[in-house]
Amino acid sequence: MKIVIAYHSEPIPEERIKTLASWRKITNQVDVIFTFGENYQRSYVDKVTYKLKLPNDPCAINRRLILRQQSDPVNIFFIVKGVYIRPWTILKLKELGALCVFWSNDDMWKWHNRNLWFTWSARHYDLVVTQKSYNCNPNELPSIGARVLFQNKAFDPAVHTQIKFPSQRLSHDVVFVGSYEAERYQSLNFLATNGIVVDIYGWGVPPPLGAHSNLIFHNHHLYGNEYAEVFSGSGICLNFLRRMSRDIQTGRSVEIPACGGFMLAERTAEHLCLFREGTEAEYFGSDEELLQKTRFYLANPAKAREIGYAGYQRTRHSDYSFDARIKEILEYLR
Repeated sequence: MKIVIAYHSEPIPEERIKTLASWRKITNQVDVIFTFGENYQRSYVDKVTYKLKLPNDPCAINRRLILRQQSDPVNIFFIVKGVYIRPWTILKLKELGALCVFWSNDDMWKWHNRNLWFTWSARHYDLVVTQKSYNCNPNELPSIGARVLFQNKAFDPAVHTQIKFPSQRLSHDVVFVGSYEAERYQSLNFLATNGIVVDIYGWGVPPPLGAHSNLIFHNHHLYGNEYAEVFSGSGICLNFLRRMSRDIQTGRSVEIPACGGFMLAERTAEHLCLFREGTEAEYFGSDEELLQKTRFYLANPAKAREIGYAGYQRTRHSDYSFDARIKEILEYLR
């Protein structure tokens, strides 16, 4: 079986290409084709067409996919958030004997994520895989003809694993890894003003003016082992949802427990199905509950470690890995 993954842009470390390692466990014939090359710079025309929701194809990804299938046929094109892919490209690839799967971990019904190319292409994919359960609502992706499969978030066993001896540099009492959002900052600031020190990675924007001194912003993004280390070595790993994306779970909902970290996350129905409250993870529904549970588990680190280990076991025993997700996709295609 030959697989081609169409990914957004290079250069990017292989471990950041979600599902790649899992595909390679199924077949060693897996190639990655990037939508944009390393030196691509958006022109004025590219910016305008992007705003108009009919983005230009400056690096000819559509032509390259078709040429690839004509010269060296593959079985499956696994297209990751392929909003630059035209509907006639999908039809041509299928005519040439390939199955076409669209995969995204974003909310593809929100207009800031999709465009007219995706809207017109969705009905032609053999399968559209979403990690947002509400996208399966008849009024969302199915309404534009998509055959939709919902999957919970997942972890990569090669990246998200428990580090037995994490470095002191990446071990904190309370840590948050994620980008800025106003609601997140309000909750973090509430903790800080109540005496809780929080180390923050991956914020993406400069710290807000006048940010509390208990909020420690590290101008450093975490990848690979460092990403696993910070969750393995920290006492409490906070997990906030993104309102803009209508999150009910997020990538860290599975990645934190998969690294053996103790997760303190916002309480949702999907979180409660993934990990049992008070046993495999902890949850909060308000800033006051967040503060109360943070104080409790800082005072009871052994209990936090016990819950973190149980969450780790749950990820393995219930197989929340991308390996399992890819197998499910293949079963659906069969």
